[in-house]
Order: sequence, then C-alpha cells, then structure tokens
Amino acid sequence: MIPENSEELHVLAGEYVLGVLDADDADEVAAALATNAELRRAVAFWEDHLHPLSSLAAAAEPPPATWQAIEARIRATAPKPVAQSFWNSLALWRWSTAGFAAAAAALALWIAVTPAPGPSFVAVLHPPQQDQASWVATAGRSGLVVRAVTAAAPPGDRAFELWAIAPGATRPRSLGVIPPGGELKLSPLPPDLRDGATLAISVEPLGGSPTQQPTGPVVFVGSVKAV
Repeated sequence: MIPENSEELHVLAGEYVLGVLDADDADEVAAALATNAELRRAVAFWEDHLHPLSSLAAAAEPPPATWQAIEARIRATAPKPVAQSFWNSLALWRWSTAGFAAAAAALALWIAVTPAPGPSFVAVLHPPQQDQASWVATAGRSGLVVRAVTAAAPPGDRAFELWAIAPGATRPRSLGVIPPGGELKLSPLPPDLRDGATLAISVEPLGGSPTQQPTGPVVFVGSVKAV
C-alpha cells in the first residue's frame, strides 16, 4: 500500500529509485505513479539527486571469466538476438554491481543535506567495520521508521532488536524487536533519539532481550544526524 504519510512516501520513493524494493512493491509504486502526483514528485526528486551520484562509485571489474561465463550462458539460452539498449547493456549491470553500496548510502546522504520535505533525523546502519548501508532510520514529528535496505535476517530462532544510546550515555535503551518483514515503526519519537545518538541492532531471543540490555552480538550500528 502506498503510504499517505508524506515522510514515509518520500522514503518509499527513494527506495524505488534505488531499486531495493521487492518486485511486488516496485510494481505497486510503478502503477501508482499514474494517479499519485505527490509520489511522482518524490520519485522525480530522487531521480534528479541520486542518478548523478553514480560517478562516486569506484569502478570494480570482476574476473574476466565471470562475464565470459554469463555471456556464454545468455547466448546459449537466448531464442534470438536482442538489440543492444540501455537496459540490456552489460556495462550497466557491471556498474550496478559496483555501485549499489554507494547508492544505498547516498539515499541517507541526500535526506540529510537536502531541505526537501522529509524527516528531521536520519541514520544509516551498517555492519561494524563495514560501510555498506543495510538499514535506514528516518524520524520526524510522526515518529521513527526503520527499514532494511538489504536482505538481512537473523537466525531462525532469533530476532533483531533495535537499541538507542543517547549522547553521553553508557547504557543502551531498547526500542523494540524488529518484525520479520524488516520494518519497525515507533510513535511518538523516542526521547533518546536526537542528534549525536547511536542506533544499534543486536541478535536476541524471539521475544527480545530478557535483561533489557543486549545479550547477543551487535550486527548493525549507525549515528543519528539532524537535518
């Protein structure tokens, strides 16, 4: 369902432009563009701001044998030659492989630096010692929304739990267990969530930590920035 809340719709449009939505959600957004003017404006905003960022992704050429094998398999299964176009260009998909992490992080970057309608806080959560964006948290008057932007799932008998550490604090406070669908919404805005705070996700029992403190490993972490 296309959200009516403008902040959530703005984030959904960014995820659509990045290509991180699943097929059903992407199809729903595409169908709604014809009748939803606000959605069209949000998608146009992200297209204008994110597409130029492809130049920030460093080139990463995979081993030649990888692409040779892919090309051979395509030739073997294709019923007839296909005219070269932007969307079936092998170079395009090579760029997509190399630049996806930078584009995902760019979503939060442009939320943070652009005065467009949107949240008042943003955080990009990534695995410790890595910089690939895995979760995006956006917050404003309507509350906090945390969404997965990559495929991330805890072990079958565990759950992800979200924690906030206020600036200067030494103990985290639980914000709740993240549902299996990879999206957590909280309203009103948690008091610990302000500029300079830290968000973290740990692996906990299905019902959440029994101690009100993380008991499992912290697998994602990010800093909260005001916009």
